Amino acid sequence: MKPEDSAILRHAVNRLNEEIERGKFSIQDEAELEAAFSKTLDEAIGLSEELTPNDHSWFQREIEKRRPARKRIMARVRRTHLRRWGRGFHLFDEALTASEVLNASIENAIGAWVLENEPSTYRESLLGVQGFLGGKALKCLLFLSLHSRACSISSEIRLLAEHGFPEAVRARARARSLHELAATSLAMCVLGQGDTSVSDRYGAWTLAEARKEARSVSAQGGSPVPLDEAEAEMERRAEAAWGSDFFRQNGWAAPLFPGRRPPIPFSAIEELVGMGGRRDYYMAGNDAIHAGPSALMNRLRLRNGSAFPTLSEVQHQTIRHFMAVTVIALSDVGVAACMVAASLTGDFDLLSGVKIMRDAESRAVEEFRNDGMRPR
Repeated sequence: MKPEDSAILRHAVNRLNEEIERGKFSIQDEAELEAAFSKTLDEAIGLSEELTPNDHSWFQREIEKRRPARKRIMARVRRTHLRRWGRGFHLFDEALTASEVLNASIENAIGAWVLENEPSTYRESLLGVQGFLGGKALKCLLFLSLHSRACSISSEIRLLAEHGFPEAVRARARARSLHELAATSLAMCVLGQGDTSVSDRYGAWTLAEARKEARSVSAQGGSPVPLDEAEAEMERRAEAAWGSDFFRQNGWAAPLFPGRRPPIPFSAIEELVGMGGRRDYYMAGNDAIHAGPSALMNRLRLRNGSAFPTLSEVQHQTIRHFMAVTVIALSDVGVAACMVAASLTGDFDLLSGVKIMRDAESRAVEEFRNDGMRPR
């Protein structure tokens, strides 16, 4: 189609000419002219049902045709995955269920410990600031929260993998975040299960996140929410105790790197806790969330009448690798949380959950390592 044959463009140009004739702006002002044209074009788009009735009807017909085809494609992807990975998904579910039961057991152990030690527990404030929990109680709650989030993220990964959304499995708040949760959990155990120096810093690091958010809001011309009195006092004491470097990248992890000042790259934390070997998966998840040209062009398929996929896809190798990595990370967080809770609460019978979790992990990982139910 030639531009002059477009009903939408013709309407937009006519409206623009009317505004020029009324002297609303000077035609020599290119920026103003461009803004005015964008406005009239948007107005024309809003009237497109009237301006281009045939095109509008075509879109509606195609949408109706697409709906059942879309359902069939997605159902076929899911069936294909279940045929090959059904046993793996089942074993993954077993590991996830074990992790959820472990989380409930950890919560019960912490609850019983708090009831038995309530006065001393609540006196253990962070840097002496009332209203900020610190010490053993903070570390217990941090690990309980880390583990519960690991469970929920793993549930999302399981659902997305079965239905054929490989990029979502790798993306932010999925495998990538689970990897970060595992590294953080292991890092807070490096100096010992009962040590609270790193967990206290991690708990106070919410102030660094608040600073970052405030800078972002200010840069956009907004007014950041001011810290309340207790938060402001915590910020002052944190800087006095740990220095201004505390507020730089991963400043909470500084005790793990003697003689090294923040910023501390996440890769250094990975290496410290023995997760460097999984960095390729982390970076694949990192790449999946960006709009870089490599990530975009790697989606080129040239099949089913389209250059790039718009629906779910069968990607067996993504499922194989990322489901295995997910269950390993879930186990890492669960085991760390269980060890910390047992050490701090004194409920060492809770450690029976470690074997349960490791056994479930081993069975699931072995199935994905063996390539699922692929015909031999």
